[in-house]
Amino acid sequence: MLVQDMIDIPLELLSVFKLGAEDPVFMSHPGNRGDDQGAVVVDENGCLLGRINSRLLKGDLAPEKVRSIVEPVKETILESENALELIDLFNDRKSPVYVVDRQNKLLGAVSPGNKALRMLSGMKEYVPFPNIFDAMYEAVIIIDSGGTIVYVNHAYSNIVGVPGGKIIGRKMEEVEPSSMCLKVLRGHPPIINQKIVIHSIGVEVLANITPFFVNGKIKGVISVFRNVYETINLSNELERMRDIAQYLHNELKSTSKLPDPFKKLAGNNVYFRQALVLAATAAPTDATVMVRGESGSGKEILAEAIQRSSLRREYPFVKVNCASIPESLLESELFGYEEGAFTGAKKGGKPGKFELAHRGTIFLDEVGDMSPAMQAKLLRVLQEKEIERVGGNKTIPVDVRVISATNKDLETMVVKKQFREDLYYRLNVIPIFLPPLRRRKDDIPLLVDHFVRLYCREHNRGKAIVSSGVMNTLIGHDWPGNVRELKNVIEHAVVLCPGDMITAEHLPRYLRREDSFNHADRKQETLPELVEQLEKEVITGVLKKYGNKSSAIKALGISRRTFYLKLKKYQLTV
Repeated sequence: MLVQDMIDIPLELLSVFKLGAEDPVFMSHPGNRGDDQGAVVVDENGCLLGRINSRLLKGDLAPEKVRSIVEPVKETILESENALELIDLFNDRKSPVYVVDRQNKLLGAVSPGNKALRMLSGMKEYVPFPNIFDAMYEAVIIIDSGGTIVYVNHAYSNIVGVPGGKIIGRKMEEVEPSSMCLKVLRGHPPIINQKIVIHSIGVEVLANITPFFVNGKIKGVISVFRNVYETINLSNELERMRDIAQYLHNELKSTSKLPDPFKKLAGNNVYFRQALVLAATAAPTDATVMVRGESGSGKEILAEAIQRSSLRREYPFVKVNCASIPESLLESELFGYEEGAFTGAKKGGKPGKFELAHRGTIFLDEVGDMSPAMQAKLLRVLQEKEIERVGGNKTIPVDVRVISATNKDLETMVVKKQFREDLYYRLNVIPIFLPPLRRRKDDIPLLVDHFVRLYCREHNRGKAIVSSGVMNTLIGHDWPGNVRELKNVIEHAVVLCPGDMITAEHLPRYLRREDSFNHADRKQETLPELVEQLEKEVITGVLKKYGNKSSAIKALGISRRTFYLKLKKYQLTV
């Protein structure tokens, strides 16, 4: 079960100061003002800033005054953490733990008196590996020998639609009187892959329900199930994926089928080659393509290869980075403007990117960063195949193929109403997923050799080779910046290497394994200084790798108190 399933103090029941551009807004539930915990302070986006003591909640407070008296919140936890993390947090704590998302947006709190939390403390007897249970797509529910619900996982909360924190500790007879779990507990044969109906919510599921024993005595019953309709859909999707996989396998038998522009994308990893084959297949058509992948994985290079292999290759290829252009200018950049449309408008007006790309291809990079208003205008262009300049009143037909790219999770954004569903389907006709470099490490030696030769030519250097130690370091690195980061590292090494052998000393500092101890500029440092520097680098690296405090603490093997003291000492932020 996840922390989000344990929230028993929703946001609307918290005393909250919201700081905006004007006066702060006090959003307090009736009766909460002046409580022992005071009020939490959030910014205009709802992100947690801290807390104000209850004794300071009298009278009107100006924004600058509020900011000056905000106290840090000592303990927060991510909604996606396992709920067992809360047990340790409440060991010596009598106040609520605030729950936030990955953007630090306040979602609610868990009270120290949470009944489900007390039940979870004894749950390890039944679930030795709760993280595995919460990673399952199937719902899991466990009752003890007395018929009390002692555990549900996060999938259960999703399917049933009730937070797990409101289920744990209750009798199954109260929640679902006709439950098959109770019948199995009383001696009914185990249920294996059988359709049953959860009457309280009217959902048909495919379930496996079995008792479990300790020393020959029944200790309880575990039920694992999934929605029947989702099972059918999953089966259909798997069949479709098998067909696609077979097609790609046939295509991959001969890489010579790839057009020349694609042969410049180095890599033999099977998933990378699958992406290239799919892109090469779509290139000669006019189908709209969306390239998905992390920053630095090569989305723009692939888009260029598609364009150079298309029937529009003799016409313009116009690139637009939607994230780098201010919102106020993006519309005029894409659609152009007429003379006098706004102050500073160029005499005679200016054509937009869509006009410039007429009969060719436009590449919309970082399309997931578009505002809802711009999404609506882009959708109209895709539907009507015509644009209207800013300040103009006539439509201009455009014949443009669209290739888009993003590193955002558009499916989640669609669910959260942050990205238009109709635009998503317009752009996502042919989705192509580029794997990050950490998932195609078998390509690193090939890429390293390619970039070494490239930069030796560019910088007029003789041939250079990479030592085995350096290659091991490069393969072992996680490459958060993907291929772009690897290119920068190799260029850095080629430029600094005076001979024909690239060794560890030619790598950027953060990649040198023993930098903290043997680098020349550290010779005058004392042992305590070296230890502190190494400690800071290790903590920084772990935070960057795991992205949240709880996981970093586990990886470092230190207490929470020590962890926060180190953050303060080295002035590190998460």
